[in-house]
Amino acid sequence: MELPALEPKEVWKHFYTICSIPHPSHHEDALVQALEAWAEDRGFHPKRDEHGNLIVRKAATPGKENSPGIILQCHVDMVPQASSSSAHDFSRDAIQPRLDPADGAWMTATGTTLGADNGIGMAMAMATMEDAGLVHGPLECVFTVNEEDGMSGAKNLKPGLLQGMVLLNLDGENERELTIGCAGSIRSVTRLSHAAEAAPASYAWYELRLSGLLGGHSGMDIDKGRANACLALARILDKTSQALCLRSLQGGTASNAIPREASAVIGVAEESKGALVQALDREALALKAELGATDPGLRLEINPAPSAPAALGPVASQGFLALLAGLPNGLYAMEHDMPNLVRSSSNLGMLKAGVSADSFSAEVLVMVRSSSDEDKESYATAVEQRFTDAEAAGWTITIERPSTTPAWSPNASSRLLALARRVYLEQRGEEPAVLSTHGGLECGIFRPRFPAWDMLSIGPTIQNPHSPDERLHIASVGRSYSYLKRLIEAI
Repeated sequence: MELPALEPKEVWKHFYTICSIPHPSHHEDALVQALEAWAEDRGFHPKRDEHGNLIVRKAATPGKENSPGIILQCHVDMVPQASSSSAHDFSRDAIQPRLDPADGAWMTATGTTLGADNGIGMAMAMATMEDAGLVHGPLECVFTVNEEDGMSGAKNLKPGLLQGMVLLNLDGENERELTIGCAGSIRSVTRLSHAAEAAPASYAWYELRLSGLLGGHSGMDIDKGRANACLALARILDKTSQALCLRSLQGGTASNAIPREASAVIGVAEESKGALVQALDREALALKAELGATDPGLRLEINPAPSAPAALGPVASQGFLALLAGLPNGLYAMEHDMPNLVRSSSNLGMLKAGVSADSFSAEVLVMVRSSSDEDKESYATAVEQRFTDAEAAGWTITIERPSTTPAWSPNASSRLLALARRVYLEQRGEEPAVLSTHGGLECGIFRPRFPAWDMLSIGPTIQNPHSPDERLHIASVGRSYSYLKRLIEAI
């Protein structure tokens, strides 16, 4: 595919290279190696820590040696989301960027996430380091690993590796915004198991596929009223009120993405199959009408499936579906003093449930976000308690929290913020928006560990991150890159 020649060329060439190297979470090594080679070729003194984070340095411009050291920070990994028609293998295949067929002002990808989150931030950092005409103090870049699935790179960044005191996080998603705070998160994994039953030979079996939902970023899009495919399918099945057996139920691929598709295999007595199919169609249409224009594409396919030797029994199946259908999920609360900002939410991001041998096992990954650490704990506990209550119905339950991140509290009196606002006004002729985000940023990890750092998050405009509809506004890249360099020169 021939890629368009866009300005600024020095940024887009790096972005295209990044797209060509697979780098989903936990599979970033090839890209980190490429970044390390790039830095070595240019004398930027690369250093990888034991957790895979890469640090590169460039000496200050003569006369700026005593200026505050600046850290440009990006994460290397991307969220791997593909459309149902795509056979893309994120561990092996390159992302295929292209101009959006619907609007050539935007860059998108072919059937997958674009990885502008955070590939374009990396590209701007690399171009900035290469700019021989930029006047700057001591300059460092830190490329962290595994931001999207637990922020382990940032969590393991040791004090003393970086000398700078001003951190510019390049993971922002709106060119008109200066971000000075973010939500914290808890990732909670619940594992459930229950005895399966031999399936009657006379049962009719069906495979259900729910698709067509918009999905999106579980932080940025959680207030838009979009359906969660896993919970939508559980609700449809629960409301059929049929004595069905559940063989499997699964959907979602990441805790920080709203599931767009889900599937299930169910069985029902032969004499009830007509009523079941009618009830499924009825409930799917009812949910689609309820969603309306917010998420208009819901589709439910019902196809015959091969017979199954074992499944979760009707009573246990109904209990499991009711548990999921009633799980707290989505928007909980908005901020009282910041209009249009989400305070707290949760997202069931991944569900894998099915029969193996004589047991039905399920694994459910939920991500709770909040700008209040107290509320975050309260909501996560409520979700977990919902699962724990199922023990009374014969389920074996284990719960763990593989990742917890703190909120980044805004500092409105930040010197860096005051400078950034002035530079923005000089460049754009208008004031920027200054806000917190309900998304997660590594600045939340850095704040308690590096309390002296003055931090800010910026970036070009990205829409629909964490979904195959992700797109990057092309003109905003040039403006954001120009702003980044002006800000660096002013520090």
